[in-house]
This record gives sequence, C-alpha cells and structure tokens, in this order.
Amino acid sequence: MSCFSAMSAPLLGEMEQTIGMLERGTIVTKLYGKQRRPDRRHLMLIRETRQVIWATVATQTPRTDYEGAIQLREIREIRVGKHSKEFRLFADDCQRFESSKCFVILHGSHFKLKSFSVVALSEIEADNWVRGLQYMVKDTLGAPYTLQIDRWLRREYYQIENVNSHSAKATEQSPAQVTIKDFKLFLAGVSCKMTTGKFMEHFTEDVRRKHDLKFDDFSRLYQKLLLPNGFASNLSGSGSSGANFPYSEDQQVVRPAELKQFLESEQRDVSACEISNAAIASFIRDFVQDVERDVQEPYLTFSEFVDFLFSKQNDLWNSKYDSVFMDMNLPLSSYWIASSHNTYLTGDQFSSESSCEAYARALRMGCRCIELDCWNGPDNLPYIFHGHTMTSKIKFMDVIKTIKDHAFTTSEYPVILSIEQNCSLEQQRNMAQALIEVFGDTLLSQPCDRNEQHLPSPYQLRRKIILKHKKLPQFDDISNGISGTGSLGHRSSLGGAGGGENDGENVRKVFKEGLLYFKDPVDKSWNLYQFVLTHQELIYSSEINETRNGNSEDDDFGLSSSCSLNSNMQQKQKDASANDELHFGENWFHGKLEGGRKEADDLLKQYKHFGDGTFLVRESATFVGDYSLSFWRRNRPNHCRIKLKHENGSIKYYLVENFVFDSLYSLIVYYRKNMLRSSEFSIILKEPVPQPKKHEDQEWFHPNTTKEQAEQGLYRLDIGSFLVRPSVQSINAFVISFTINRKIKHCRIMQEGRLYGIDTMNFESLVSLINYYTRNPLYRNVKLSHPVSQELLRQALAESAQGDHTGHDDNGASNYMGSNLEEYVTCKALYSYKANKPDELSFPKHAIITNVQRDNSMWWIGDYGGMIKKHLPANYVKVIDSATEDYNSLNEDGTDGRTDSIEIFGAVASLFESNDPGIIFKLQIQTPTMQNPFVIGFDNQETAYEWIKAIQEAALIASQLATERRKKERTARVAKEMSDLIIYFRSVPFREHSWIFQEMSSFPETKAEKQFLQQNTQLFLSYHRNQISRVYPKGQRLDSSNFNPMPFWNIGSQMIALNYQTGDRAMQFNQAKFRNNGQCGYILKPAFMKSESFQPNNPLCDGFGGVKVTIRLIAARHLFRGGKSNNPQIVVEIVGASYDTGVKYRTKVNENGFNPVWNESCEFNVRNPQFAILRFEVQDEDMFAETHFIAQACYPLTCVRQGYRSVILRNKFSEELELSSLLINIKIANATSP
Repeated sequence: MSCFSAMSAPLLGEMEQTIGMLERGTIVTKLYGKQRRPDRRHLMLIRETRQVIWATVATQTPRTDYEGAIQLREIREIRVGKHSKEFRLFADDCQRFESSKCFVILHGSHFKLKSFSVVALSEIEADNWVRGLQYMVKDTLGAPYTLQIDRWLRREYYQIENVNSHSAKATEQSPAQVTIKDFKLFLAGVSCKMTTGKFMEHFTEDVRRKHDLKFDDFSRLYQKLLLPNGFASNLSGSGSSGANFPYSEDQQVVRPAELKQFLESEQRDVSACEISNAAIASFIRDFVQDVERDVQEPYLTFSEFVDFLFSKQNDLWNSKYDSVFMDMNLPLSSYWIASSHNTYLTGDQFSSESSCEAYARALRMGCRCIELDCWNGPDNLPYIFHGHTMTSKIKFMDVIKTIKDHAFTTSEYPVILSIEQNCSLEQQRNMAQALIEVFGDTLLSQPCDRNEQHLPSPYQLRRKIILKHKKLPQFDDISNGISGTGSLGHRSSLGGAGGGENDGENVRKVFKEGLLYFKDPVDKSWNLYQFVLTHQELIYSSEINETRNGNSEDDDFGLSSSCSLNSNMQQKQKDASANDELHFGENWFHGKLEGGRKEADDLLKQYKHFGDGTFLVRESATFVGDYSLSFWRRNRPNHCRIKLKHENGSIKYYLVENFVFDSLYSLIVYYRKNMLRSSEFSIILKEPVPQPKKHEDQEWFHPNTTKEQAEQGLYRLDIGSFLVRPSVQSINAFVISFTINRKIKHCRIMQEGRLYGIDTMNFESLVSLINYYTRNPLYRNVKLSHPVSQELLRQALAESAQGDHTGHDDNGASNYMGSNLEEYVTCKALYSYKANKPDELSFPKHAIITNVQRDNSMWWIGDYGGMIKKHLPANYVKVIDSATEDYNSLNEDGTDGRTDSIEIFGAVASLFESNDPGIIFKLQIQTPTMQNPFVIGFDNQETAYEWIKAIQEAALIASQLATERRKKERTARVAKEMSDLIIYFRSVPFREHSWIFQEMSSFPETKAEKQFLQQNTQLFLSYHRNQISRVYPKGQRLDSSNFNPMPFWNIGSQMIALNYQTGDRAMQFNQAKFRNNGQCGYILKPAFMKSESFQPNNPLCDGFGGVKVTIRLIAARHLFRGGKSNNPQIVVEIVGASYDTGVKYRTKVNENGFNPVWNESCEFNVRNPQFAILRFEVQDEDMFAETHFIAQACYPLTCVRQGYRSVILRNKFSEELELSSLLINIKIANATSP
C-alpha cells in the first residue's frame, strides 16, 4: 500500500485526539449512485474492529443500527476533493460544496474499487478524517497477527450480537446475547466441522448453564480450537504425536534464546546471529501486545509461536525485494515492463464500463505501459472506448488528467502511453496540444541525447511520460534549389513541446537574415529587430548584434553573411570577460588592479587590522600572464610572484619549485591550510582583502532609494535614465531601475563572490557592468544612457509630488500603478483557440492580445480583432509585456531579449510606402491564421524589394512543404503535431532487418506465438536484445481473458500487455513478477539472455544456476470459500521455462478448511530459477469431485526465504485474504548437474 507507506505519522497526542473525534463521529453528506440523491449521515470510526460505519442521523444507536461499513484493511486510496463518479453524477448539486470539504475513500478487494464519497461540514473535519484514516489504515495493515485475529473476532462477535439485537427488538425479548448455538453456527461458517458432543466438551459447566458467551469466552474458545492437537510433532517433521519440538524446552513456551536459535538454524536468517537477545525480547513484546507480559524476559506460548509462523511477519516473500535494487541505468530494451491492454475497461470487451479509475488503479498497481484507444469525440477532442462495441465512453482530457495525478504514485520510472489512433487529423492535432498542456515538462518531447546509439535507461527517464504512436516519415527538403542560403545553428522560435524531429527538422534553411524595423505592439515605437527567414517561419528577435548598435545609416541591411540569432549573446560573453577558472569568482582574487602594486599595498594597509596573513591575489603588472600574491606580515605588505609553467599541454601554478598545482584556486586553498615557507618567512594565508566597492562613489548608485521612489522619480525623465540601488529582497543583489517609453523597468543584478551577474553574464565589478550597458542595449535596444544622481532624483520626486496636486498629463502612461488600478498586460497566443461561448475570445496562433486582465483563475479577459473584454484560456497565451512587471524575465532560450516567429505558410506579402518618420517602406504580411497583418519597416528601398521577393519564395516553398505534409499525413493517417511528440516508441510494422532502436513493433498473441516461438525464434532473440516489442491479447477474447505471458517473457519480449481488470492465472503471474524490484514496473532481464548462445527451451545453456527445491506442506488456516464448508487441497506448481513448467505436487483432500494439517512433502529441480514463478493454489473439492478456486499465492523463486514460512494467500485479483495462509518448510539448494 504505497499510498500509506509514505506517510509521516504525527505526534501521538495530536493523532489520538483526532482518532477520538472520529470515534465519536461527525455529520456528513454522503453521495449515492444514480438511484438516490445525496443525504446526511452519521459517519463513525470503530477502532476495535477497524471499520468505518455510517448510519442515518436519526439513529440512536449507530454502532449497531448502521447502514453500511468499510473495513480499513480494504481501503486502497483516500482522495481530497471531488474526484469520484458520485461527484460527477451530481455535479450541479455539488457546486455548492467546497472541494476542501470533500473526500473520497476507494476500497475493495477486486480490480474495480468501490467509492465512498462524502462532504464534511467543515474543512477541518474533512482534514481530520483524511489524516486520521490514513494513519489508521497504515496502523491496521502493520498490526501484529494476534491483534489482527482479535479485531476479526470482535467484528464477527459484534455482527452476531447486532443480528440478535434486531431479532430481540422485533420480538420484544430480553437484550441480545451471543449463545453457544450462535458460536456453533459461526464455526460452521468458517469451515470448522465437529460433532455436537465434541463441540460441547469445550465449554465449562457454567457457560453451558448460562447459555451466554461474552467476548472473552468467544475469543478463548476460538483460539483453543485454532491450534490442532499434537501440532508440535507436525512442526518437528515427525509423524508421531509424541515428538517434541526442539526449540521449546518445556514444550509450553519459546524463550528469546530459543527463538534466536530457531531463526539461525531453521530459518537460515544470516542476520539472526547479529541480533541481540534484547532485540529478540523487544520483538516478542511487540508481537504479543500484552501489557501484563511486558517484562524483562518475555516469552511466546507455543500457541503464540505458531501464530508467528502463520503471520505475515514470517512471509515466504523476502522483503529486501520491496525496494528498487536492480541496475536502472541500462537501455529500456534490457527490462521487462509491466504493461496493460485496454486499460480503460473495468470488465469485458463488449459491454463493460470504461473508467478513468481503471487507469488510476493500474498505475497504482505498478503498471508502466497503459493503452488509450482514441476515437473521434465532441469538442474536437477524442473519446476513449473499445470501438464498435457497447462499452461506455470517457473523455480523453479526463483520462490524461487522471494519468498525470497517478502516474508516479507507486513508481518514479517512466510511464508509456500506448495510443491506438482512430481519430481524424484535426482531433489528433488537438490531442497533441492537450498532451502538452496537461503534462507540461513531464511529457518527453526530445531525445535524452542527440548522439545516442541505443534507447535511454529508466533512470534517465524518471518521472517522464512517453508516447507510443506512429510517426510520420521524415520530410524531403524540397528547398535545396534556393540560392543564398545559410545554416541556422539552432531553432530560436518559440516552439512548444514538440521537438521530436531529427536534426534536419531543427536546423532550418535560412533564406535571408538582417536587421529590420518592427513596431512594438506595446509602446508603438519602431525598433530594430534581428529577422531570420526560413522555409517555415519568419523569426524575429530584439536581441541584435552589438556591432549593429551604432548609427543605422551606416548599416548595410540584409547583406550580413554570417549573422545568427545567438551572435549577440556570444559577443556579450566576450565583452563581459567571462572566465571559467575556479579562482575567478573568489573574493581573494582582485583581477588587474589599476594601481598595480601600490594599490595592493594600500588595500593591505587599509585592512591590516585583520592581522598577519591577510592577503589578495592579483594579475601581475610586471610579468604578463602571471599572478602575484600580496599579503600582510609584520606590519608591512609583502609580494610573491605566482609562477606558471606548461606540462603535457596544461598550465601548472607554483610558488615553490617542484611543488605545483593544477589551478590557482587549489594553490591558494592549500596555503590557507598549510604553511607557506621560504628562506625569509613562514606564513599561513588567512583573511582575504575584501573587494573594493568602487560603485559606491558613482553618481548613479543610490544606497537608500526605494523601488517606489525610483519609479516616481524616473517617470518624467528621458528614455535610458537609470539608477542602481540595493535590492530589498536579497542582501547579495542590486537593482537597475531605468526608463523605457514612459515606463519603469527593474533588472536584478546578483552578486556571487566577487562577480556581478545578469542572467548568464558576469562582470568583475558593478562599475564594469554599468559601463557595458551604456554601450550595449539592456532591454529592447535601450542603453543606460543617462545616469541619475541623488540630487536629480530629489528634484524629480519634488516635481512628481507637485504633479500629484495639479494632475498628470494624460498623454503619458506611468508604469507606477496605484493600489486602486487594475493590472493590464499584453499577451501572445501560443496556440489557436475557437470560442465555445459568446463571451469567449477566438484567436489564431501568434495573435497579440491586448488589455489582458489577469487573475488567479484559468480564464483571463482581453481584447483582440475588434472583440472587447472577452474571456480567453490563460494556458493558451504567454505574457509578452506587463505594465507592472518588476524584474526582468527571461524567454525560453535564457536571453533577456524577445524572440518570436510567424508561420510563413500561406503568407501574402505586399509593399507600400510609409509616412512614419525614418521608415520609407512597410512590408505587410498576411497569413490565413492571422486576423491582423504583420508589418515590417525599411529605411532602404533595395532591401525592401529583396525581402518581399525572399518572403514570396519562402511562402511558395512552405506551401509545397505543406502539400507534401498533408499528403503524408493522409497516407499515414498521422498528424504532424502528434508525430512531433513521438521520440522513442515509434510504432512500425515488423521487418526482419535494418532495425532502428527508436522503433518498436506490436503483435497479437497468435502472431507472436507463431513468429516468436515456432518460426523465427533465433531472429527474435536477437531482436529483443536492442529492440522493444509488445504482445497483446487476440481480438477474440471478448471476456477480457489473458494469455500465458511466460513464453513471451522468456524470449525477451518486454511489453506483455494484459487485461489488468481480469483476475486470472496470467495476471497473477504478472503481479508476482513485477512485485520484484520494489514494484517499480521494470525488471532487469537476466544477463544470460544477452548471450548469443541463449536458447529459452534448452535447459543446458550456461548461466542458469539450477536448484533443487524441497517443500513440506505442513498446515493452513482460514481456507473459506463463500462461507461454505469446504474440502481443501493444495496444488504446487512452477511456471517458467518450458522444461521447468508443470504441477509439482497435489496434496490429499482435507475435510477441514478451518485449520487443516497435511504434513506432506515434495521435491523437484528447477533448472532456470531466474524465469521460475512458484505458485500455490488452494482448491475446494465438491461432492462431485470437481475442484473450485479458493485462493492462490505466486512468488518469483529467486525472491523467497527458506525455512518455516507463511504463504500469505490471495484472491484471484492478488489481493490478500484476511488471516488466510499456508505454513510450509522450504529448502533450496544448488542442483547437481544432470
């Protein structure tokens, strides 16, 4: 139960108060199914029986007259909010309920869980219920065996009492009692058979006379009957009744030393010898849970010792395999992957219900590959259901949201969505958009490594969603004939998550590039932008090359031979003097001091109070390329040259000959810990000289100015006016406040060590940073051109204060927003959106939406295309400018400029003269998806003509590419947007050669059986070493039954897709196999499967390590079948390699299902234990000698413990049965060679 194991238990006192409140009960609103409306109920926790019960509010005795109950041991999940079928059924009624007051309990022992949906009176009560139940469920599942029996008996006793109570009320008899007759009927229900005479012998004369059984009598008699007579001899392995149990001296109790000896000798517990007697004693006290026996030397009675043997604490399963221990760094093809078929179904394939809960259930069971059958649905988004059948339909969007919520609850390793595509191209495009929107960064949209030669590992893909789907064939480049093209190093447009194409898709042909004018959508001014034209889009960026920032009259637009969108950043990195050396950011490194040695002397004298050893390192003024160490010693400065020499192509640093260091940093670190010795002195370097704060003397530095003062003072000043002030949010940060078109911007500068940084650029001082941005644009071509002194700021503030009384000039829009003003932003559409309601806004991709009002909801309000104040989905747009934007925000490429693009497909370009100052021609571009044209400005006629010709040619190429794309989309029936998201699991028909590791093939079981196991075994063994295949049930399995997965696992197929909703043998094997390795859903295939000599049906292959298994089937408990008396027998079988598979033993039929004893043995060899699953099945033989399923248990043979062990029995859905178990003695030894 992973959903509870991760809990951190609160303080006992606080939790005890919460549990007490739950026991008293609260009034809640319970939601029912379709036939009944929500109603108020009294909800209570019964701690004694570990149940949650509910009763009508009018009931005076809710503990007995309750309407329904849930066992805590059957609770699988507790959800906060309205996430259940009942809440969806009454969606309108439930709108008045706050989500924080609602919770859902999912419970049951089948695949399809039941939901219990309630609304508490307050958020606090709901929180108490959720926390309290989570704590109680965890406590219930981890309780000792003795407590589990006690709680089960109490539940049965109270149930009998309640039945008798109702009967007594109906007949107006005396208060209800539990009688001897009731006890006999109870025993019959648990398959305990005995004659009446023998039954009465167990009661005292007093009990027989009163005819009334209290709980203590009820419990004591049951415990007495549970242990068969002479059971000690069965444990010892002797058939004689007088044999003694060797680990109990008096045959009555087992003491700590005897228990320790038993663990070492019989259980082969290698850690038992290291366990102290005190630890053994503590274990006994915890198991017994008896205050009166909480003594220094506790003991187990023989009956309690047998209880321990039957308990889960003595499970055959080795708990060390409950955590991930396998190597998770190998390619995905090296693992078996837990996979589901028709994951959405809860039953058969013809008329059962499709449910989002089926996805949640499968994912929480550890499934890592789930299937989505997609068919055209309403709202241009698919339905998921089994096509051409009567199964119900669920929405694609609901499914992927459910997957997002539950994908990584049980395992952090990747989830694969196997999409069976039956949708139109339009709906596929919307699917792709929805997947990006819901999964975000979790969706894998690009390869882990561009140069990879094999599939990535599960570890590399942790917490990733991967799509399995068809992928379009790669496009041919039909634009090769265009001359004058260059290569763009990387795509700079605002691409979404789709990045799955090969490098040829991301490296676009550059038809033309240059600096052009673009009218800013926010401030309406013409600014220079870098433009790049490719065969698919026109990319434009406010980041321009620093060499182009001079007078535009000297610029030769459009004729740059090697300009790219990242050139400016490269230039910035050079000018910022970025240095990767470790010493460069250290406080003790002062770089090149302008005053040289004299300035170093002055700094040391200034900080001489630090004492001897105060030091700094600087670039040598005498020896270029070397460094100097300057330090204070005996009241005067001292200077040493740090020398450099080259060894084997690398630079070494040293002060003392033959004692060299790989870096200047390591040299200083060494001498700050060790003595620096020379013939003249010895010293340890101690405190470094602080960096000089030269910025404090600059007129633009304002040590005490606030953000509000900066905004009010700068508001009326010229563009480029600026000041620098300390940040109030961080002691190691400064802020540049500057003007841009009557707005104020704030850019944060972070100080790390001696360096000052903006984004990825670092400077040695604040002065050098400011000097750089006086020569280069800081934001949208604005340079820091007018420093504002403190005196000038005071004057501006005075004028601003006077303006507040006389009124502002309405022509300017101040960026300082009062608290009573609403925030407006401008947004750019990331996707197109079509309005579904009259108050919604329709817009194409890349649309500029203005006057956008934001709030905390998913819907904003904005203007576009003549539509005013209409609602738009917030996740379809991104903010490109905010009037109250505080600190600089970065785009996806990490730069501080704006980079956007428009699609060139269908573009119509027209050129006309302009009347705007400085702009001679305007080039207008209109595309089918744009409501308003895109306009570029030119101050040169020749350049304008070149660009319109290039755009027309690019539009033609784009049209040809689009035609080719549509043709390929129609042929493959795959939308490009969907194709772009497919990185690894590319679905293709199987071919016998030329395998590509990103591709995989799927096979129905019949074809897989023929190809894998009969005709091409050797080929598929080779295929599965590097490629992935998926095998799924044949279409004729309308009942959702499963095929045997074992032969396909054995040949290396990774994804054996089974119907998780069906509790059959195949799913039981699947659950057992993937219980290993922490139930993470990935099992590493054995190393011998990589060998060319491996043959799955050859028992003589190397590396198997065969074993001999000896099992003694001693006894069992609680083998019930529907409350009927039964005649159980045990079947032991191995399922694995073909030569190992088969029934190994079948016990005799025992006429006792309560506590049968067999004491029968079997022995068999398993030649390939790595493949083997050990299965126990309990069958009931009826009067016609026909057998019926009671319970089962499956274990990978490599995951079992030896000795006397309890086999915890499960139902057909692999859910544990309460108190039902076998007791066996198992030994596993290396087998001798045949």
